[in-house]
Amino acid sequence: MGPLLALDTGSAIVSVAVGSPDRCGVLSAPQGRSSRELIAMIDELLGRAGIGPGELAGIGAASGPGSFTGLRVGLATALGLHQASGIGAGAVSTFEILAAHYFERNPTGDTEVLAVIGGLRERWYTQPMRLGEDGRVRAAGPPETRTRDDLSRGRLPLVGHGVSRIPAPAGALEAAELAPTLLRLMADGAFPWDGEALTEPLYIRPPATSASTRLPGSPRPRRRQPPVDPIEGSKLLGCRQDSRWPGTTEEGRRVPNER
Repeated sequence: MGPLLALDTGSAIVSVAVGSPDRCGVLSAPQGRSSRELIAMIDELLGRAGIGPGELAGIGAASGPGSFTGLRVGLATALGLHQASGIGAGAVSTFEILAAHYFERNPTGDTEVLAVIGGLRERWYTQPMRLGEDGRVRAAGPPETRTRDDLSRGRLPLVGHGVSRIPAPAGALEAAELAPTLLRLMADGAFPWDGEALTEPLYIRPPATSASTRLPGSPRPRRRQPPVDPIEGSKLLGCRQDSRWPGTTEEGRRVPNER
């Protein structure tokens, strides 16, 4: 298989990898900068490898969960490259990538791990993952939202960004850049090469925005504004309205100042 492009843009550490499983270039940046720097990171790695986008053998992305904006940027970028070039593309969950990352770095005989992704308000998105006898990672249960206390009482080791701060009884592995692990999963014969997966980010909680119900091309509905009494409206703005305010009558009409 030729060179691959792997994108993880929803994690706390945004990473991009280009190359093959045994030799790849990697760049990373803090979350929040992916929308500005992702294309430049891809261009730099392609330049280092001496190849153009059309010479890639495949494009893969992490589908989440993770940063809403980061996921959308990464999946849209992968989808655009896929549609423009016809190169095969696909996506897998960040939970699966984290679990594979753990088993790569901790070959101690553990066959189960809890993949953990930081959410909001001290909530963590989790999914138990299992390493099969065939060496492939699969889900061992559904995704769940847990608290820090839940994680500190769990029986499984943890893997993720930020888990080193959690006192886990079974241990915790602080994750590094995930794009190289994703690239190795892409080289596996079981990787789901399906471009449609790039349109389906995995969100454990719904996004903070809602879909519009307005049909494309239709006019925006006009908002009806209730009538506002001039004096009451000025009170809302913090204006003084009394008989001592020159130029204003009790009804709120402007009149010439009397000397």
